[in-house]
Amino acid sequence: MQEIFIYIYNIAFIILYLWVINVASYAYKITNNNLFYYVELLFVILIIDSTFAFSFDLLKATNSGLNIFDRAYYLARVLFFLIAGDLYVKLVAKMLSQKPKLIFYLPIISVVILDIIHVIYFYNDNQTVVWQRSIQDAGIFVLCIFYYFYAQKRQKQTKNDFLYNKVVFVTALFMALSCIEGIVYFALYHLNSIAVQRLLSYMKVIGLSEDLFSVILSLLIIWFARQEEDIANKNQLEVLLQHKMNQYQAMIHEKEVASEDSQVVGFCEYYKLTKRESEILRLVLKGKKNQEIADELFISVGTVKSHIYSIFKKLEVDRRSQLMHVFMEYKEEK
Repeated sequence: MQEIFIYIYNIAFIILYLWVINVASYAYKITNNNLFYYVELLFVILIIDSTFAFSFDLLKATNSGLNIFDRAYYLARVLFFLIAGDLYVKLVAKMLSQKPKLIFYLPIISVVILDIIHVIYFYNDNQTVVWQRSIQDAGIFVLCIFYYFYAQKRQKQTKNDFLYNKVVFVTALFMALSCIEGIVYFALYHLNSIAVQRLLSYMKVIGLSEDLFSVILSLLIIWFARQEEDIANKNQLEVLLQHKMNQYQAMIHEKEVASEDSQVVGFCEYYKLTKRESEILRLVLKGKKNQEIADELFISVGTVKSHIYSIFKKLEVDRRSQLMHVFMEYKEEK
């Protein structure tokens, strides 16, 4: 009966972890936030570790000859923790908006060393699994303390700092509870009561605080990912709308320019201006000075003045302001 319960229990967690991976992967694609990338990798490691542990327990239950590999099994789980620990450090650094510091790896490396020493020299079939769980959670607890220490010195605040602080607080709380579970286990270990021994058999394979934390963390990640996706989608929609608006304004501007250009052509034809006079008139209407017109058309200033005089004569005006007035009247009539 216990084996069936543990089987269903582990399958449920694997399904939950797969859900988190799927959500985190999509959120990373939408937001390009490395936080979700690290979460995705972390939960991949958790699935591998859970599947590895579950498979080993099943094989061990059907073949006692596998006992010779117990130490190798626990050393392999130390490797999984080392990889997961690196991802925890990167997550902490990301939440602090800085690069991972060497000191962040100190609790992870310390736990790995203590774990290896225990497995090699102090291995016990009934105690090592609880020791390993407790010491690893203690390492994560210390990492949370480091986060709070550096968070106090953080100069640049981000919109998610409040959420990050709460998540780290919940993590530290449940890691502390998991360590207390380990202490309780070892305190009750030598009692011969049947009820106590049955309780210890469940505590050996199920870390209640750790598993409850995994559920809460998974749901928080899913909720946070959905929030970030909504924000990213809204931002993308705003960018798209702005792009469309810019295109529309550019089209309107092109039409206005084309319309005005057509009016200038009609104006020049109406007053029988030559091609060169038409070119100069366009520049005059843009407010260009004689020197600027000469530079743009590669002609002398004297030639410009001569053409402008001819334009004034045909339009029967004496100044540029009068020329502009005549052109505006023409536009209104058309």
